Amino acid sequence: MSEEIKNNAEEKVDEIITTNKRGRKPVDKKEFSTEDIQSVLQTPEAQAIMQDMVAKLFSNTQQQTIIKVEKPEEDMVTLLYMGIVAEGSMVSLGDKLGEIAGRGGVRKFPKSLFLENMNTAVIKRLKDRRLVVIDGLSDNEKERFGVNYTDGELVGKDVYYKLLDWDSSKVIEIFRNACMKHKQLIASLYAEAYNKGDNRINLPLIKKLNKVSKEYDADGMFTAIQKDMAKVEGDE
Repeated sequence: MSEEIKNNAEEKVDEIITTNKRGRKPVDKKEFSTEDIQSVLQTPEAQAIMQDMVAKLFSNTQQQTIIKVEKPEEDMVTLLYMGIVAEGSMVSLGDKLGEIAGRGGVRKFPKSLFLENMNTAVIKRLKDRRLVVIDGLSDNEKERFGVNYTDGELVGKDVYYKLLDWDSSKVIEIFRNACMKHKQLIASLYAEAYNKGDNRINLPLIKKLNKVSKEYDADGMFTAIQKDMAKVEGDE
């Protein structure tokens, strides 16, 4: 029992002992010993007073210490994977980050989780543009991790799946502006479509693309397709 509660209780007991009964002559206040006070403290009336005081004190303490803290909503980082992998393949980003679908797969991560688990494989894919940060990083963070992209450097998922439907001049413009890894991605898209017999792949377009690609790769990124198409069509 705290000293404050005990003192208050003793005052209440003292009042009980010294209160004059109605109609009697007042008497001089009697000095009580410690034994007398302890005896009175054991009475039901004194026990009830102390229990009530303890309950009130405990209730006030609880009300003062309950503080509601709302956790701020954490920023999310959105990633897009545009590497050259087989259709439907999953790419591992590490134990903590898990997997992301290849060729257009999108995943969101809490910013703190992403930054704390940027392993060597993730950093390498960010640098060569297989892994693209759509949003969630500040300008300083983009600069630090080398993802401050320039206009036209990336082939987004929406563009990637429309390339086969666009005319040669637009495709060549996109190809020129794309980073090296995304140039390879475009070449891979056309090779895969050709192998599937897609009739949107034609020799005049492949020749134009291959000629432009030799500005960045001396062997030509579309040479294999061009040679096979020329052989089939008898146009060496």
